[in-house]
Amino acid sequence: MARKIDPAKRSAILKAARVILLRDGYAAAKMSDIAVEAGVAPGTLYLYFDSKEALANAIGEDFFTRLSSAFAEVLINLDSPDNVKVLVDWAVRIGTEEKDLFRLFKQQAPDEKTKEGPRLEFRNQMSRAMERLMQIEGTRKYPPVDLAEVIMGVLHSVIMSCAMPCFSINSEELHATAVKVLQHALFEDTALRKNI
Repeated sequence: MARKIDPAKRSAILKAARVILLRDGYAAAKMSDIAVEAGVAPGTLYLYFDSKEALANAIGEDFFTRLSSAFAEVLINLDSPDNVKVLVDWAVRIGTEEKDLFRLFKQQAPDEKTKEGPRLEFRNQMSRAMERLMQIEGTRKYPPVDLAEVIMGVLHSVIMSCAMPCFSINSEELHATAVKVLQHALFEDTALRKNI
């Protein structure tokens, strides 16, 4: 009989893996150290994750699942130029709060299947939100999927400017510019003037 997966134990393993992978780096991290950090036997660790790669991918999947849920809540309220700032502020918060995780992702890129699933879900969420938005008077009209890709590119730049700051880029100016660009891309001039 197969052993049941304990969600609390799985969560503890993911948390421990994040600590060890960040401390030691992906290449040097050992599954045995992750087991010790999680307070489980190495054999137990392998019942949950058969390799370090599977563990790193699970961290990514867990992060993107949480991110997708928060992203959906922000998109529901994207109905006016003022709420574009809320969307960009969300991106700033994610980049700032999850700096360590982005550093981990940079060390070990998730496999293509793991990376494409969450990205596709984000694009689909954004595309549906753009379809709803374009029903509102005063919004510009574009193919929703293409617009979703453009907005995701802007948000990615904002997130990465917070997660991995570059001294040659003024993050505050980048964020303000992102808000203005997205406002002008999404809303007609008459709608923008109403919000000034």
